[in-house]
Formats: sequence, C-alpha cells, structure tokens
Amino acid sequence: MKLPISWLKEYVDIGDITPIELCEKLVNAGFEVEEIIYRGEGMSNVVVGRILDISKHPDADKLLVCRIDIGKEVLQIVTGAPNVFIGAVVPVATHNSYLPCGKHITRGRLRGVESNGMLCGGEELCVTEDIYHGASVDGILILNDNEIIGEDMVKVLGLDDYVLDISITANRPDCGSVYGMCREIAGILGNQCKELDLTYNITVDKDIKQYVNVKVYDVDLCTNYAMSVVDNVTIAQSPLWLTRRLSAVGLRGINNLVDITNYVLIELGQPMHAFDYADITDKTIIVRRANKGENITLLDDKEYSLGEQMLVIADKTKPVGLAGIMGGVKSGIKQDTKTVAFESAIFAKGSIRHTSKDLNVRSDSSARFERGLDDYTSLLALDRALHLVQQLKCGQVVKGQIKIGEYTGLREIKFDKSRIVKLLGIEVPDKDIVRILNGLGILATIEKTTLNCIIPPYRADLTRPCDLIEEIIRIYGYSHITPTLLEDCRITIGGRSSVDTDINKIKGLLVSCGYNEIVTYSFGGRLTYEKLSVDKNADLSNNIKLLNPLGEEFSLMRRTLVADMLEVIAGNQSRHNEQLSLFELAKVYLTDKLPLESLPIEQRRLCVASTCQDAFYTVKDDLLSLLARMGIDASVTSCQCEYLHPNISASLMCGDRVIGSVGLVHPTVADNYNIKSAVCVAELDVDTILSVKDDNIKYKSVPRFPAIERDFALVADIDMQSGKIIELIRKYCKHSESARVFDVYCGDQVGNNKKSIAINVVFRGEGTLTDSDIEGEIKKCLSELNRQLNVVLRV
Repeated sequence: MKLPISWLKEYVDIGDITPIELCEKLVNAGFEVEEIIYRGEGMSNVVVGRILDISKHPDADKLLVCRIDIGKEVLQIVTGAPNVFIGAVVPVATHNSYLPCGKHITRGRLRGVESNGMLCGGEELCVTEDIYHGASVDGILILNDNEIIGEDMVKVLGLDDYVLDISITANRPDCGSVYGMCREIAGILGNQCKELDLTYNITVDKDIKQYVNVKVYDVDLCTNYAMSVVDNVTIAQSPLWLTRRLSAVGLRGINNLVDITNYVLIELGQPMHAFDYADITDKTIIVRRANKGENITLLDDKEYSLGEQMLVIADKTKPVGLAGIMGGVKSGIKQDTKTVAFESAIFAKGSIRHTSKDLNVRSDSSARFERGLDDYTSLLALDRALHLVQQLKCGQVVKGQIKIGEYTGLREIKFDKSRIVKLLGIEVPDKDIVRILNGLGILATIEKTTLNCIIPPYRADLTRPCDLIEEIIRIYGYSHITPTLLEDCRITIGGRSSVDTDINKIKGLLVSCGYNEIVTYSFGGRLTYEKLSVDKNADLSNNIKLLNPLGEEFSLMRRTLVADMLEVIAGNQSRHNEQLSLFELAKVYLTDKLPLESLPIEQRRLCVASTCQDAFYTVKDDLLSLLARMGIDASVTSCQCEYLHPNISASLMCGDRVIGSVGLVHPTVADNYNIKSAVCVAELDVDTILSVKDDNIKYKSVPRFPAIERDFALVADIDMQSGKIIELIRKYCKHSESARVFDVYCGDQVGNNKKSIAINVVFRGEGTLTDSDIEGEIKKCLSELNRQLNVVLRV
C-alpha cells in the first residue's frame, strides 16, 4: 500500500518528523515498510525561467538563441524547440543539472554559440498530463504565467514528496487505504486524525427510485449493496491535485468521474464502480449469478465466458459488470455520459477470489475484496464520492440512496484488566491504556478493574480481549516488556535430541563417503510414481491425496523416496552431469486405509543412489559400513523389489528384521525415467535403524600377528545367494576374519545354470598361522558347502 506523505498530512499533523523516523515508528507498531520513495529522485538544478528575448542562430536555420531570466541571473540557451515565444515561462535545466531521464546537462557551445543549459519538455522531465497540463506537447513544456521565476521544478511539479510503500498484513484490511493508515499513524503519534469531509447538497429533487431499481438475488455473495445517482454530469479532465495524488500511487487519470472512483478506492480502500445510466436497460440493476453460457466484455476489451457460480452486475437483458472485479465496457463512462450511477457494495471474498482465478483477471478492486472489506466503509465511500462530485462541480446529486443489507454497528468487549498483566507480564498504567485505545478509534473506559471497549465497525480484526491487549502493547512499545521465565519453568541447556544427533551422524557418514544431500518435495504426481512400476501400472490407491494441490504433479503424498531420487538423477543426466552420488533423508507418509481416519504414519527413510562404476558393490559396502558405525551387524539376503534388477539386488537385514533394500535399477524402470546409465539405488528404514542401533562402542586392539589370505573360485547354481556361502565359510573356518565376494562369472566354462563366485577369505589367529593350521578348516568347509549347498571348488 502506497502512502504519499503529502496526502497523510491532510489528515494528520505529523510535525517535523522525517520519513525515516516515521517508518521506524511504523515498524515498531507492527507494520513493514518495503521502501521509501522520493518522487523528485533524479531531478536537480532545474528551475522556472521566463524567456526575455529570442533571436535566430547565426549558423543554423532551425536553432534559436534565447535569453532567459531564472531569477538570480539571465542565461543564454540555444534551443531547437518550435513552440517557444517571448514571455513564455519554461523549465530550465541549468549548468550541472540532472534530469530524471538520465541526462546530465552542462554548459557548452552549439554551432559556435554558447549555451548555458537546456529548455525541457515533459519527456525530459518524465512527467505526463497527470503531473502538469501540457506535458504531452511535442516541444518545450509551457508553464503557467503565475509560476515563481527561479522556483525549483521539483516543487512546481508537485514531486517534492515522499511515498511510503507499506506491507499490510492479511488481518488489517482497514489499513489498506490512505485514510486507514492516517488513523493508524495518528494513534501511533498520539495525534488526532481529521474527519473526512462527507458533506454534499441534494441538487436534484427527484427521488433515486425514479432513476433506478436494485435487486440482489444472491445475498450469500453480496451482503450489502448501496447506490447513488448523479445527474447532469460533465465529463472533463480532473484537476491536478487529484491526478497528482493518483499518479503518486501508480494510477493514471482518465476523466473526472472515473478518477473519483479511483480516488475513493485509494483513500478509503473501498472499490466503487460508475455506471453510465443510459446503458442500464429498464432502469434496473440486478445482482445475480451468471447464467450458463453467458459472456461479457470487460473494460480491458477482452471477452470472457462466465461460469454459473460467478457473480455479475446485470440489467434485465445482460451483464454490465463482473462483481467486485471489473466493469463491462458497454456500461463504462463515456464522453457523452449525462447520468451516472455510483455503486458501493460488499461481495463475498471467496467468490471474488475464485472468479478472479478462474478468469485470470486481477484488479485493484479484486485484490481488496479478496482480503475482506467492512460495510461501514462502503457507505463512507459513497458519501465521499458524492462530496468529490460537488467539489469538482461535475454533476448534481439526486435525492436518496439505495441501501440493501444489514450494516454493522459498534461492538463492545469487556474484560478484567488484570489479563493485561497476565498476558504481557508488565503493568501498563490505566491512563496509557485509555490513551492508546482512544487514539486508535477504540472508545475505552475503565470502571474499577473492568476495561470497557467500544470497537469501531471497521476493526473486524478485534474480536477478543487478547486482540485489544496486542493493540495496547504494540503502541505502548515492546521495549517495555522485561524478559522473565514462565511460571514453574527453569533454565535448561539447549542441544539436539538423540534422534537429531543420530540423523546428523548418518548424514555425516554419507558425506564422508562422497555423497551429496538432496531435498525434494514431500508430494508428487501420479506420473512420477507410476514410472517405478515395470508396466507403469502401479497401485497408488494407498497414496494420500491432497485436497487442494498446487497442481496434478503435486497431488499425492509420497510413500517412497526412490521416485524423486530417480527424477533428480534423470534431470542431472539430461544436463550432462553423469557422475552422481546422492542421498536424501526425509519422511514418507503411510496409511493402510483411505479416506484417512487418523493422521498418517510419518516414517523416516534414507535413500542413497550412485551412478559410479561398480555402483552396486560401492553402495552396498558403504551402507554396511554405515550400519556398522551405528552398531548394527547387518547381513545381506535376496530381494524381490519391482523397481530393482532381479539378479543384482539385495535386502539388508538385522537379525530377522528388514532394514532396507539395495540394487541396480531395473532396466525398464530406468527407461521410464529416461536414465541412460546403470544406477544403484537403496532405501533404508531410518526409524528401524535408530531402534536397533547399539551406542556401546566396542574397541579391539590392532592385530599383532600376520594374516593369511586365500581366494576360492566356487561353482554354484545360478540362483545361489552368495550370502549363504559366506555364512557357511565363517561358520566352519574358525580362524576366518572376513570373507567377501570379489567376482562373479557366468559362461560356458562353468556350465549351464551355473555361476562361478570368487571369494576372498582372510584368516588370522592368536599367533602366527601356518598353512597347516587352516588346511583342515578349509577341507571341512568345502565339504559342507558341497553337502549343504551343492557348491564345489572350481577346477
């Protein structure tokens, strides 16, 4: 909301307070000031001058040499403007002056003749007809004869003003206007806010009902509707004081009647519309929902197809405006308009928001209706518009007003003032309480211990005692609050919970292994999750659906992190970022029954992925190392996961509990995501990891004796799990310290439906081992492998 300081001073005496000091007070009172704008920025050393003499340039037919009085001296300036004349009052950019268009003017010579500045037009000064009449002329701006010679042009153009850009919170629509902020600033400064001038005279004795009849069919969407009529109007250009104020807040002047509605919109925050009475069929205004298939062309010259839930302002034959958003082009004010009907109404903010969104039409009016307006101000706005009509002498006010709906009156809130101490923790003097509330327009009295407050109708945000207490402290000053502990509380030492500590430990371990963390949305779309299915026919019936999603691609709560991880990998590969090692630790949302009868289960998951060489073994070993650091002795078994390769995948187990799965992405699933290289992905249940972790660190000494290593090439059935083989090796080789697979081979040399598994076994004992110490263990182990698993030593 833009607030010109000059407009503010019309209603509040702010004394000699500077804009920066005023902004500090606003911030302390709970407002956010986005920007302080000086309207004369970029213009300096430009003054009013009068042309005393004009002569032709000796060496240029189209140039003129002017002698110009600027008050303190007479300057010689060469110009090529065709509209200058002796006695003309013009803007003069003197030596070392700056113009808003970016030009820097210095003295110089033009075709050998000295020129001590430049005469300026509206284009160089970056002004329009709204700032000074005649600014659009192609040539020099000719000023009024009564302008003071030598006066600064910033002052002459009315640009010697500051504008505050204030951010208004959603609960304070009453401050979304100049007068609303004036009331607020008066309360902050402890001054009075001048009353609006709402006076006007009835100059047409005919009753308004002889002009127009109003019917509201949909009172749920239009709670209040008021209308006044002005006859014998004269359409003309608005005076400069009005157009300059509109320009200061970013609006351009159109004509006096339309400018009045815009002026009231900015000053009071109440949108209004002016109808050309001649375009209202059968003298009837009807507020109703649009009919099916109905169209309207709005003031933006675009035609819109209306839905049946959209509210329109219509006559007996057609819509003449889109309620609360924009008027129709056929009912707008025209140059030959003779009678005008002013509308000031309150429309349901939800209806305006949906209509504006569905038609993609936004306006200053719709923005204000979407926040919510009060019916009290709607009547003020109508009276203010009629006052301005008579002030500008552009019409005659018809007797009477049409008012439909119930209008809000004053409300009373009473409470014991001891609640102020209880809520704020400090004692606010009674005189300050009454002063602050009265300054904000809240009539307050104190009877013994009871605070009685009469709430003005424009303060719909004040409904409870705590709202009034907040009003008191924000004006009294938060600096008065002294820090104290809550009752029955004690000082504690801050820190992370054990869960947060463990999660940070997991992340740190993965980062140390070369992985980068990613963060994705907690919701996704059907297409993303369907890609995880080989046949793209995934069952998503258990995915929780959002009631009001941002879009179809964000409509489902995720049950796995893998889908988003693969989308991230695909996106990086499309940008030629091939070598990736990523992880995400986040929540998934699970439920067994829909619709939800209780909150979903929020389960922590860890998703790890890599595209590096030998990714499966790298990721598997990194995860086993991570689990070991968490005190978990994990084992590896076969895995049946649809999105993983059937032969290159595994489940990670802790005893009989499944911790997660790891494997190469199924080729079909990789194609679904348009992933070109092999990707290993793993997903682990972090909650299970945290429940079975062992924080007791067990130390063992560095081995004192050398180890013996043996490599075994074993032939097994094609579907044999290497984990079972390693389990038997560790069982029957008593001195075995570790056993790991380092190669797998399938081919004609080992036979059909067979594979060769190369396993490295490390032996270590309490003393130095010899070959004879382990030969017996090896023979026993090979015998048991053959007997139990049909695994033989490859010859």
